[in-house]
Amino acid sequence: MLLINNSNPEYKAYVKDFIYGTNWRWKWKKDEIVDLQCYCPICDSVLVYDESSCHTRYTDVAKTDFICENCKSQIVTSIHGGNKKYAFNAVKREIERKIRTNEYKTTKSE
Repeated sequence: MLLINNSNPEYKAYVKDFIYGTNWRWKWKKDEIVDLQCYCPICDSVLVYDESSCHTRYTDVAKTDFICENCKSQIVTSIHGGNKKYAFNAVKREIERKIRTNEYKTTKSE
């Protein structure tokens, strides 16, 4: 959670970025990231996820794949480490890191 005491913080305009190999968009509700969603960098379709590797004991790689159904069901990106909840929280942590370091200010808008 971000701890910034400002009635209208500048970072609230930061609502999209290219993270983990794909486009992400979100909204702010108070100081919380909400409605986080990933999009295909080619066709801008909402990506679907496959976390099936997290539910089997026959693999050492727990990951969530993000797939574009519009682009021949190709895997656009994978986030290693866990299921969908883990993947989305990893993206949130990266967004929060970019805000803490002011790196978000250099992010190019679409």
